[in-house]
Amino acid sequence: MKLNLSRRDLILIAAFWLVGCALMVVVLYFAVFQPTTPPPSTGGGVPQATFTLVAGDQTARNLQAAAQAQVTRWQADAQLFTVAATWEQADLAHLAEPATWTYRFYSPALRRFYFVTVRPDGEATGISHSERVRTPPPVINPDAWQVDSPQALNIWLNRGGAAMLQAIPGIQVVAQLQASSPNDPLMWAVAGYDKISKNYHTVFINAQTGEVINIETSLN
Repeated sequence: MKLNLSRRDLILIAAFWLVGCALMVVVLYFAVFQPTTPPPSTGGGVPQATFTLVAGDQTARNLQAAAQAQVTRWQADAQLFTVAATWEQADLAHLAEPATWTYRFYSPALRRFYFVTVRPDGEATGISHSERVRTPPPVINPDAWQVDSPQALNIWLNRGGAAMLQAIPGIQVVAQLQASSPNDPLMWAVAGYDKISKNYHTVFINAQTGEVINIETSLN
């Protein structure tokens, strides 16, 4: 009887030991091989990069020339006031790919909007809005636009965006450059949004300095 109990005890001890070793291997794997993501913070400054997207030539700033050429054929006095792009079913690889950008212009002479869509290959198409605008939008100062779209996406990733992508695959990511008022700085707003859970994570970035102005998130 004692011999049987001793064997059972040895088997149980060996089983617990093997399970413990397996758990240790899993912990070490995630600690060593998985990238770390800093927690969201509302503090200013340019964050240290952990995730870095490789910038190609098809950035928001580089494609602006095609948009400007298109809108000039419509109205020479048109001024840029918003730049935006959307990534559906986003992941890290998708965000590194060139995007289709939409440039919104305003003509003071006509008091109308004109939207230009530029594909990654540089093909531009435009459409004007027939209704007159009562309140002119704040326009983008070209000298204040120093942070391009890849840098804005990188800042979003390193301020909680990457963690959201990993936790909720297939979210929608939107990047928009806009001056909210003449006295406010030009800002990038980069947001991740999950249509199912309604979770969101938005980082507001100074488009001239790269400083994080604010973070709004529903994530814990």
